[in-house]
Amino acid sequence: MIKKLIYALRFMTILPLPWKENEDLVQVSRSSGMFPIVGLIIGTLLALTGRLIMDIFSGDVRAFLQMILWVFLTGGLHLDGLSDTFDGIGSRQKRERMLEIMKDSNIGAFGALSLILQLLLKYIFIKELNNISPWLIIIPPVTGRWGQLIAIYFYPSARKEGMGIFFRQHIRKNELIFALGTTILIYLLIMPLAFLSVLLGHGLIIILISTGISKMLKGLTGDVYGLVCELGESATLILTVLYASLFSTAQPLEGMNYLIHLFF
Repeated sequence: MIKKLIYALRFMTILPLPWKENEDLVQVSRSSGMFPIVGLIIGTLLALTGRLIMDIFSGDVRAFLQMILWVFLTGGLHLDGLSDTFDGIGSRQKRERMLEIMKDSNIGAFGALSLILQLLLKYIFIKELNNISPWLIIIPPVTGRWGQLIAIYFYPSARKEGMGIFFRQHIRKNELIFALGTTILIYLLIMPLAFLSVLLGHGLIIILISTGISKMLKGLTGDVYGLVCELGESATLILTVLYASLFSTAQPLEGMNYLIHLFF
């Protein structure tokens, strides 16, 4: 279990956990069940950072610094997939040409625009989320990475090679079930039961996105998995803020409040 988590952290973050020369890539791909826990670690670091600088910086600066930390912790891995995918599908070319554009390391207009809008959206909604509870920011990184598993498990690969298809070939139902259970548990530890509707809404959005892109590309790629994570995080940010604004059950559970007061 710990070994799989280390594999997942090595792959999805810039945390100092170096790769070995003879790394078992099959085990790396089977670490996908740990993706939500990686999201939990990222989200906790974001929440702790926000909490620590709360009395130092304004809400705008705090949200901006959290957004920068979010990008830094992931090394921009999923943002790269977001921009590549938008460059490809934004070209409106035939499938083969779209896949070629997505492999091109140069960023185009659609890719650049998608990065700007994505980061701007995150900044705005991180600030909104902080105004409700600084701990709710844990949820989007968890949910976004769970959404990746939906895309990996239920949709075919558009390519015959690459890291994306490697995960697709080796993911098992056990990883999917474990990741879902972990995600639900994290939700219940941080938010009231009713907030599971945010997870459901996120799932429906991911299915719509994945189905639409899969029809265009006849499958998904590693870049699309990155896009799914980023858009899933954005969807969760928006849904959480909307839900919290409509209902008065937005605060963390009593157990979470106890931990907050115990350590802070």
